[in-house]
Amino acid sequence: MNATTLRQAAYPTTRAIAWTPLVAVGTLLVALGGALRLLDSRTGPALVLGAAAMAAVLVFSLRDPAAPLLAATPTPLIVRRGLRLALVGAVALPLWLLVAEALPGEGLALAPGLALAATGVAVATWLPVDRDTSVAAAVPLLWASAAQLLGAVGGVTGDALAWWRTDPWWVVAAAVPLVVLGRHR
Repeated sequence: MNATTLRQAAYPTTRAIAWTPLVAVGTLLVALGGALRLLDSRTGPALVLGAAAMAAVLVFSLRDPAAPLLAATPTPLIVRRGLRLALVGAVALPLWLLVAEALPGEGLALAPGLALAATGVAVATWLPVDRDTSVAAAVPLLWASAAQLLGAVGGVTGDALAWWRTDPWWVVAAAVPLVVLGRHR
């Protein structure tokens, strides 16, 4: 697939993407970050779950109602999904940077959200096409929630639950090969 074909596919793909969840989550996170800054408060679990929600929205953007129809085209599923992620990421990235700027103190970096999103995309790659995105979009939320609820457990479990925050680049490095290996499914 060449650049001309991607440009031609970008407009209909942009129209087919559900933008409402991204705008809603982004607006809520910007408002929450601004309120935390005004109150000079620390970032709490709500913002961590907000980062997971943003990652879940990125994963859910892979949902393509026309996938059965487009399966007969010469464009592979991974290319169509990559285009969807690039289009949604072009809006999600500035939103997340705005949230990070609005937060007091260090806030949340970009890498943990990317780790959660990459994990969700890897899960979506290996699930059956009919329910892949709805199940995979729950992965970032479940992982971040489990880290918040069970993170104090300690040991191997506590460490593994915190990997998306403590070692996000290793999580991304593990998720990317899983996406590449599952591309021909």
